[in-house]
This record gives sequence, structure tokens and C-alpha cells, in this order.
Amino acid sequence: METMTMFENVTRALTRQLNPRGDLTPLDSLIDFKHFHPFCLVLRKRKSTLFWGARYVHTDYTLLDVLEPGNSPSDPTDSGNFAFKNMLDARVEGHVDVPRTVKVTGTAGLSRNSTLEVQTLSVAPKALETLHEERKLAAEHPFLKEMRKRGENLYVVMEVVETVQEVTLERAGKAEGGFSLPFFAPLGLQGSINHKEAITIPKGCILAFRVRQLMVKGKDEWEIPHIYNDNMQTFPPGVIQASDVGEVHGDFSTLKEEIQRETREVEKLSRMGQGSLLTSLSKLLGKKKELEDLELTLEGALDKGHEVTLEALPKDILLSKEAMGAVLYFLGALTELSEAQQKLLLKSMEKKILPVQLKLVESTMEQNFLQDKEGVFPLQPDLLSSLGEEDLTLTEALVGLSGLEVQRSGPQYTWDPDTLPDLCALYAGLSLLQLLTKDS
Repeated sequence: METMTMFENVTRALTRQLNPRGDLTPLDSLIDFKHFHPFCLVLRKRKSTLFWGARYVHTDYTLLDVLEPGNSPSDPTDSGNFAFKNMLDARVEGHVDVPRTVKVTGTAGLSRNSTLEVQTLSVAPKALETLHEERKLAAEHPFLKEMRKRGENLYVVMEVVETVQEVTLERAGKAEGGFSLPFFAPLGLQGSINHKEAITIPKGCILAFRVRQLMVKGKDEWEIPHIYNDNMQTFPPGVIQASDVGEVHGDFSTLKEEIQRETREVEKLSRMGQGSLLTSLSKLLGKKKELEDLELTLEGALDKGHEVTLEALPKDILLSKEAMGAVLYFLGALTELSEAQQKLLLKSMEKKILPVQLKLVESTMEQNFLQDKEGVFPLQPDLLSSLGEEDLTLTEALVGLSGLEVQRSGPQYTWDPDTLPDLCALYAGLSLLQLLTKDS
């Protein structure tokens, strides 16, 4: 689990540098990179939202596997090489300034004598055109029949960012939880055993990718349009649940309404059900792999129409389809947060400061959601006035890891529009946990 987190830290930083606010998706698992080469077929996770970006899971098939036999297309073309030593040194090595007054140490980084060199490979338009002309869809392929029956949308990997040379990532930190927050020693967040971890990313490893949607026309006709939206279906005229379709989001009120819609489903759970959900999440926050495993379990159950109970849920309290969908929505947000943030959320729950943190994030996003330029803005003094020194430092770190830099002097904060998806995920996570803990 630790090595996956190190890998993810680097791919996210790389993607932000290469394609801020764009459609390049970072890969979050090193062991999956072979499933995200050009022409691979992937599924978009249920309950995705454009607010914190789409997330994809691999399948065991490529586009070529589901076409009738024929000539193979030419190899993807090289679109250029990039070297990122300076970017990685600044973003994810050793010390990362979270706000300027706080340092989080022990995050993944590049070894000092290495440079991360990557190249982009993309499917050539001419190769795709020739493939489209020469090879029909294998309409009776078992995988396609299963996807059609489930009403899934399929996406084709069209462009990737891959390593040119093998590179080693290193992390020095504490044994407990894989990270160290020295300024939180009084809160018990600091381990006691120093250690150093390293992983080697092989040459040709996919770090990030772009997709386009596969569209099936008639029985065996197919196309991959340049532009697609969330209302398009791979297998028309199938029916997709409205709650699973993303929206084009214009302003903060749309995000707020989306989150409120999902929290209302969670509110329908009995008090015991809500308490059990909170217990389950409390056990999993800070254990990202386990949290993602729960997400996959719920997704699988929802796809098959099975009833589900959470680990801490009494057997007679079942999650309805609507409640399960809402839980999936919030799990999607929580898994976007780093393990460090998840642990800070646990501490915030214990210290009962979630309402203040939620109000802080909501206020800043409300004012700047459409602001596309970086800048420093005054902060309402009352947003921080109720927090003691320890709680204030904890809050600064929590929001800082999502890119919202709060400065006590002023008080003021720095707005970076590139961090908006991270803040949206934090806002959703805070909203759920605040709901579940409001009466505790």
C-alpha cells in the first residue's frame, strides 16, 4: 500500500504540471500500468463527478480484441519527451510546503541523482481511420455482450505518458502510517521508528493517460468521436441511471446541490445505520487501499443488484440502492484525498472541528469557484477565531494538502485554480463526515 501511495503522489504531481485542469488522468496504481496502454478499454467508475475528475478502472481487453480479425494498426506515435527533475524536486520530494508555516515531511520523492524523463505516445489519427475502415466490431464478443447488458460506457486509451528510463523513488519517514507530521506530535500522529522506502518504476511504465469514448452504431459499426459528453452512451438505446451521469458544472451552487442530493440519501439511513457507517469509515480512513477495496465491493454489488451490509453494519440494516449510490459518491471523494488528509480528518472528528473546516472550505470556494487566476484574498476573521493553536495548525494542514494555503496574518489565503478538484473532493468528504458526526 505504501508503494502505491508513493507512485500516486508522483503521477498526480506530474499530471498537474503537464496538464493543469485538463483531461489527462494520473494512474494511481503501479501494478495496473500494463492495462492502460494505447487501445486498452477502460470503464469509468460509477458515481463519478466532474468536480473532482473522472476515475477509471481497467478491463482485460483492448479495442483490437473486440474487433473482427484483421491488420493491426501502426504503433502509437511519439509526441515528445519531457524531463521533470525540477518539478518533482519542488512538488513531491522530501519537504512540501503546505501552507508556508507548516511542512509535511516524508512524502514520495525523486532520488536526488535521478531525473524523471517521460514521453507521450498517442494513437495516430490516420491509424485510427484505417482501423475504422478495415475492421468491424465483433458484435457477439462475450465482453461486449456483458457490457451492453449492464449499460456500461467503454473508453479507449488514446494517449499515454510513459517513462523513458527506469527511475527510483525514495521516501524517508516514520513507520506509523508511512508519513510524519512532526508538528502534530502532541496529537499522536508521529511514529517513532525512522525508515526509508524506495520503489523503482520501470522503463515504459504508464504514468498518466487520456481516453475517448467508444460508440457502437448498429450491430457492428463503431466510432471514437473527438468530443464526447456524459450523456453519450456506448450502447444506445440503453438506459443509464440519471444518478450515474455527470453534469456540466458551472458554479459552486451546482456542486453544493449535488452534494446535498447525496447527503439526503445518507440521512435516510436510521440513526443506527448512520452510526455504523461512521464506524466503518473511521476504521478505513488513512488506509487508502482498504477504502478503495470497499468502493470496488459496493460497485460490484450495485452492478449485480446485490444487497450489501458494511462491516460495522448490523445484518438487519441493509443499504438501499440509493443509499449505496450515495456512499459510493462520497467514497469517490474520500479516496481522492491523501492518506495524510484522511488521518487529519479522523483527528478533526475527534476534536469536533469539522463544522469550522467545512465552513472555511465552503466560504473560500463560494467566492472563488470561477476565479481562473491565482491570487491572495482576505479571509473572514471569524472563520478561524474559534480554533485554538493546535486545531488551527491541524486545519491549515488539512486544507493545505488540497492546495488552499491559509495564512493567519491578515488573515488571508492564496487561491490556486488548479487545485479546485482537490478542494471539491475535500468539501464533499467534510460534508459527509459532518453529517454523520453532528449529533455525537
